[in-house]
Amino acid sequence: MHTSAAPVIERRKLDFHEIDPLVAELQRLRDGGYRRSGQWSLSQICDHLAIFVRGSLGEFQKLLPWPLRFFVGKPLLRKLLRTRTMHPGRRVPAVLLPGAARDDAAAVDALVQLLRQFRDHRGPLRPNPLFGELSREQWTQLHLIHAAHHLSFLTPTSATAGGTP
Repeated sequence: MHTSAAPVIERRKLDFHEIDPLVAELQRLRDGGYRRSGQWSLSQICDHLAIFVRGSLGEFQKLLPWPLRFFVGKPLLRKLLRTRTMHPGRRVPAVLLPGAARDDAAAVDALVQLLRQFRDHRGPLRPNPLFGELSREQWTQLHLIHAAHHLSFLTPTSATAGGTP
């Protein structure tokens, strides 16, 4: 019996600790082009990330039940913040999936504007549906880890301003 191995997905190692280097990487991918090794285009990644950034600013509607937040969410949050990695291939609820690919430049510009709005926001942040109440720093790091995960599936095709993160 012959079994074929799963295709090897080529990913970059990215780890952002502040919003400005993430913005620079988004602009580098927008301006210089990229090669995909995952399922989503740059615009789809931006649209997906934007759902979470908008959610932290107030668009999440309801929290998951407290036992799930406490027994699953809190340990998962600690692990994410400690390892700064997310595992590929997790199923995502349809409401969090991006739509069809669209203009990369427009999607990047919209996400950059939203990230800057998040960075400059001084009011309260909404609890995360799975993790519950988060500090501003936890929300920031969660967004950065999430962005690094998805952008790791895109490899720049040209060296442009912005350098390597």
